[in-house]
Parts: sequence; structure tokens; C-alpha cells
Amino acid sequence: MARRIRDPQSRDQLVDAAWRLVAAHGPNDTTLRAVAAEAGVTTGSVTHYFADKAELMDAVLRHNAAVASARVLAAIGSKRGLAAAEAATLALLPLDEVRFRCWQIWLAFWSHDPGQVREGGFGEGYRDWAERVEAHLAEAVEDGELPRGLDLRYEVHVLGTLVAGTGLLAGSDEIGRARLRKRAKRVFGEHFAGLAARVGVDV
Repeated sequence: MARRIRDPQSRDQLVDAAWRLVAAHGPNDTTLRAVAAEAGVTTGSVTHYFADKAELMDAVLRHNAAVASARVLAAIGSKRGLAAAEAATLALLPLDEVRFRCWQIWLAFWSHDPGQVREGGFGEGYRDWAERVEAHLAEAVEDGELPRGLDLRYEVHVLGTLVAGTGLLAGSDEIGRARLRKRAKRVFGEHFAGLAARVGVDV
């Protein structure tokens, strides 16, 4: 059962501390004592806001989803059409420290408990992202940036698959971050350019 919150800001600081630790060490090795030390408080302060570790980990996942969603909305801004769809897609890629950490969180929990990831906002966040991208692709068709007759839902699925594949590389030591950023920008740049090039081509 959730505890009564005296200070939401203090709770958020604990979640942020746990978020950093899970990204670095995974959920199994993130203890309440370690979170307290990271946040500069006592373990009692942590247990005041969270009944147990499971409740704190759920908060970490929901925080992670909120961070990713905020990045997508900020990237879209006032854009529309193909530019908005591309911005929303690139906003999910592990191209900077914050987004890299988001993927580390998802991957760490996915190997630990996939069901918890889905219930912790990932599924809802993905559906929201997919709906936004599909709506912006529809704008692109309306504006003549993409050809009519394009299967927009399929194109969103392709983009989601590419995003997930790139995110998985964030958890691999086989490719450095600089190479990952360069490769991701090239892959997605070519993909969106290819979509735009289909204008005037029967689909």
C-alpha cells in the first residue's frame, strides 16, 4: 500500500536516485540502502515514501516512461508531418545520456521481469508514441510529403522495430556510444529520406 506523501519533491528525488542506480547496476543490485545513500538521506526516509523495494521499482519504471514521453513531446514541438514523425522517432533513440539511461532501465527490467516493464508504463507509452507518429505520417500524406495509399500502421511498426533494435544496442558492449549515435542517425535519416522519395511512386 502506498504511503501518505508529505513532500512530493522528496519522493521525486528518491525516484531519481533509484533511476540512476538501476541504470548503472540493474534492479537486483539496487537496494533501498543504496538509494538512500545516493539521495543523501536515511533508509528510513526511503521506507517512509515506499512500502518496499517493489513499489520503488515500479515508480522508477513509471518515471522512466514519463522521461521518454516528455522527450518525444519536446522534440515534436510545433512540427507537423514528416518532420514531426522523424523528431518523435529520433527522440526515443539512445543518442544522449538521458535517453541512453532510459534504455538501460528498460533493458535491465526486461531481463528481470518483462511483465513489470509492460505494466510500468512502457506499453502505454509505446502505444501513445505509435499513435502520435501515425497521426503525423497522416499529416505528411495530407501535405504531399508522402504518397497516398501508404500503409501508415505498417510504417509505424517498421519504425518501432528499428527503434527497439537500436535501443537493444544500447545494452551491448559490442558497439561504442559514438558509433551507435552515428549509425542510428544514418539509418533513420536514410529511412525517412526513402519514405519521402516515394512521393509520385505507386504504392
